[in-house]
Amino acid sequence: MADTLHKIPVLILGSYITALGTIRSLAAVGIEARCITPQDSYVRCSRWYRSPNSSVGVVTLTDDLPEYLERLAFDRAILMPCSDVWVSAVTELDNTLQSRFPSSQPDREVLELFLDKGKLEDVLNRLDIPRPRTFLLENESDLAAIGEEQSSNYFLKPRNSPLFVRRFGVKAFKIDSTADAARQYAQCRQAGIDVMLQEYIRGPADRHYFVDGFFDRHGEIRALFARQRIRMYPLDFGDSSYFTTVPTQNVDSAVKSLEKLLPEIKYRGIFSAEFKLDERDDTFKLIEVNTRPWTYIGFDTAHGMNMAEMAYRDALEENVSTVTDYDIGASMVYMPNDLMACLSLIRRGELSFSAWLRSWLRARSTIFLWDDPLPAVAWWWRTIAGKFMSLFARKRSHR
Repeated sequence: MADTLHKIPVLILGSYITALGTIRSLAAVGIEARCITPQDSYVRCSRWYRSPNSSVGVVTLTDDLPEYLERLAFDRAILMPCSDVWVSAVTELDNTLQSRFPSSQPDREVLELFLDKGKLEDVLNRLDIPRPRTFLLENESDLAAIGEEQSSNYFLKPRNSPLFVRRFGVKAFKIDSTADAARQYAQCRQAGIDVMLQEYIRGPADRHYFVDGFFDRHGEIRALFARQRIRMYPLDFGDSSYFTTVPTQNVDSAVKSLEKLLPEIKYRGIFSAEFKLDERDDTFKLIEVNTRPWTYIGFDTAHGMNMAEMAYRDALEENVSTVTDYDIGASMVYMPNDLMACLSLIRRGELSFSAWLRSWLRARSTIFLWDDPLPAVAWWWRTIAGKFMSLFARKRSHR
């Protein structure tokens, strides 16, 4: 895909690693990106960060996005939302604003399938796509479907993940008995959050695989990029802290699941699908699909597939070339979380210090880049300062 300089800028909606990786991906091909992000975000320290328009102010998740866009001085710009709430906000724009601020993403009806995992379960069931055994819960009596003996093999999973994480600070609830399931289910109902009962596929972190890619407006898959999770934190229901690229042939059945699902629902845009290899039947089970730039999009760009650029071109209704090659065996580490993961694994006797050190030496950092170091400096400074202030406040409270 030839590098070109476009005059139409991108408005990135989001914060932290995802927005930073998207800015860097677009800068790599000379596309100007303006980022709508909080004032205290380390993304603003990037050498490629540009503010949309200081006179308009900063829009937050509670502000009116249409009003904000109408006040911007740009005649036209491409929108690239980097979180589920921003994706949802973009799909709700009226036709006039969508024409002025186009994007490459699913229609509202398609997006709802991924924002509500209960709706996605219905589609997966209809298409017979392998996934963990799942029960949609209407009331407490539905919990009896698993039985007491099998209860510890299941967990409560939110139908709306961002809402659940904001309320409880975790991705899911583990359960150890039907009574425990009933207690936690009641807690979710009280918070107004719908949940599902899903089987927990046992196995270490390296049984998780990700297939990132891009699906253009013509219904064609233009990129596939496969990653294997090596470590995650927290160790049970956590996010990847270390992963390595693998050939797509290693996850062929997972790719086939996506080739069945995405055309059926008329998907468009960037996606990142998570699978877990179930050793009981040697099958990749679909866990979830992100419908936007994901946390480590900058890593994919650095190793051969710039899907932020693909989304930009597709939004402009330009042709998007198919890319099939990427670096195999490349690794990335998110050091703050991986530090905690490694310490936990060392305490369990599942990782040696030398293996930990070797893995870090051959991995690319999520935040730090030699040609764009300041976001990492800002992150570490704020993290260390925050820990110090927290410790100081606790000591004062005990006096």
